[in-house]
Amino acid sequence: MPTESPREWLPADASRPDVEIRRSARRQKTIAARWEGDHIVLLAPRSLSRKLAAEYVHRLLPRLMAEARNAEKDPRRTDAHLADRAAELSARYLNRRVGPTRIRWVTNQNTRWGSTTPSTGSIRISHHLWGAPEYVLDYVIHHELCHLIEPSHDARFKRLEALYPHVDRAKTFLDGMIFERSRTERPAGPSA
Repeated sequence: MPTESPREWLPADASRPDVEIRRSARRQKTIAARWEGDHIVLLAPRSLSRKLAAEYVHRLLPRLMAEARNAEKDPRRTDAHLADRAAELSARYLNRRVGPTRIRWVTNQNTRWGSTTPSTGSIRISHHLWGAPEYVLDYVIHHELCHLIEPSHDARFKRLEALYPHVDRAKTFLDGMIFERSRTERPAGPSA
């Protein structure tokens, strides 16, 4: 039995771009939205009605439009930039042995700099790194790529991670970000 339904489109109107609705039998309750190119993709349970899908898009639209404005201001804040960096890092340090099926920025990840789901090949990078130097972002992406080869933090993982030449410098920068957040009494920053 297939788990995906045919894709459905909500045509653009004055307030938003085209929306593609992707329904899945695997998705039971959660609904998510993201940009793909110049349109929005709504990931929804198979049972979600078209009317309710349009209401969710309306609710999520302010966040999605803010993401688009941020990408215009800083192209590094795009998922495409992350994909380019992941391809470059895989080629340079991991002999192209691995690449994510998907890599994206997320704004709901406050206790980690990045996370990986090895079974799906998906990587998520925390928005807390938007302003970080490129070598720091590259380190976090490289770290997560290593998890696609070795899920644990064992000796094999450490050897793979050490192939990136700026590990210590990047970790020092990230430790400084955590310290600064704790010093100003905000919740502790993410960890890799």
